Amino acid sequence: MPSRILVLLLSLMLVTLVGCSKKTEINGKEFVPRDELVDMLVDLHLVDGITNDRKFYRSYEEVDSVDLLGPILEKYQVSQQMFDTTMYEYSRHPEIFDQVYNDVLTKLNIMLDENDLEDIIEEDYQ
Repeated sequence: MPSRILVLLLSLMLVTLVGCSKKTEINGKEFVPRDELVDMLVDLHLVDGITNDRKFYRSYEEVDSVDLLGPILEKYQVSQQMFDTTMYEYSRHPEIFDQVYNDVLTKLNIMLDENDLEDIIEEDYQ
């Protein structure tokens, strides 16, 4: 009898663990695919970096951040609603959003390294 109870308890624990396992991806036709979201966020950070530059700000004081998001949404053919729904869902799962942002930071760092390498090469040939 005790072995039956032990098997029952272990089975119950296994079902509980499987049922409570953390979500690793956000999928569905209403969401921006993960790889595309990473690319969009990279573009958003690049635009944000440019628009925070003092020279840009003085030239385009009237530019709203929503105006800057529009072209990125068009580039990826994503609606504002789909983007908002995706961001809302990721905000509900910060452990997954953290993984997405690790990919964003990796891509931005690669771009920075490539830019630094180009600067070094240009300096060597001048």
